Amino acid sequence: MQEDLRKAERLARTVVADFFLYNQDKIDKALKEDTLFELLGGELEDSEKFYNSNVNAAIRKSSNYFWDTLFNRLMKREAQLFDIV
Repeated sequence: MQEDLRKAERLARTVVADFFLYNQDKIDKALKEDTLFELLGGELEDSEKFYNSNVNAAIRKSSNYFWDTLFNRLMKREAQLFDIV
């Protein structure tokens, strides 16, 4: 079970990294305008679906690795954009 948890965490980091790689300009715009789900709803849904399809249900039910990883990364980027760091 521990190995499955580590794999889920790794996958979450990879999926979120890809999301940022392919959508950086849109993410920056969305963070500045507070329109993340309006601008990137489809991309977020696709990323979450991919993550969910590759992680077993028990792990998905007991954790929020995808969303935790995504929101942590978004908060870091927002801090950079607004010179909070």
